[in-house]
Amino acid sequence: MESEHILVQEILKKHGVSVSQLADKAQMADSTLYEYTGGRKKNIPLSIWRALYALTEDVRIPDLIVGEVESFIVPMPKSGVDDCPQGTLKQLIQKRRKDLECEMAILDILADGRIDRDDYKAIEQYRDVHPEAVKLDAQIYHTIIRQYEKSTGKKTP
Repeated sequence: MESEHILVQEILKKHGVSVSQLADKAQMADSTLYEYTGGRKKNIPLSIWRALYALTEDVRIPDLIVGEVESFIVPMPKSGVDDCPQGTLKQLIQKRRKDLECEMAILDILADGRIDRDDYKAIEQYRDVHPEAVKLDAQIYHTIIRQYEKSTGKKTP
């Protein structure tokens, strides 16, 4: 990819990650990373992409590798039940309910069997938020399972 440094810049900006943070995570000198993000060095190493994904979980990064292969990648939630405050699950569920409302609106839009000009904006918004909705759904699932395991003492397969 010729302009991968521009994609790195966009991802850093979108997620509020500094070049220094990325350099630290990739275990590189800031100056070396600036050469990649500025486009002076081409072919950004995998170690930088891995570090950038670890910091941002931006879905465009695995899409670079997967390309045209049909796939959907969702990062596993990082938090466990022990560091999950009581209100967090309720907040996750409220957020997921809003996501489901959005999905229902999209289904209503598509119910007529065609996508017209009025539908484009809603579908583009849905496309942009869907990966986060799936990630949130996975986080809710894992939080519930961890709480179940903790309260029953049973480990689920």
